Amino acid sequence: MTTATTPALVECKRRMTSQSNAITPTGTVALLQSAEKIRNDLRNSLTQVNTLIREVKAQRQQDRLLKNTMHSLRKLSLA
Repeated sequence: MTTATTPALVECKRRMTSQSNAITPTGTVALLQSAEKIRNDLRNSLTQVNTLIREVKAQRQQDRLLKNTMHSLRKLSLA
């Protein structure tokens, strides 16, 4: 538990790394940061999925147009 002088939202723990003296948040701050990262990742994924869906729909439309055009050309060449 935290002491009365250190609120839970600002509690940090020092972690020694080979690169630098990094401060990593613990407790509620770490949970909030993790939640925000997950939310941002999900938003990015949703954006990518929506882009892919639009591209697939456009490709289907082009495929249908090509199919109809080829069918019309075949009918004209038989006539």
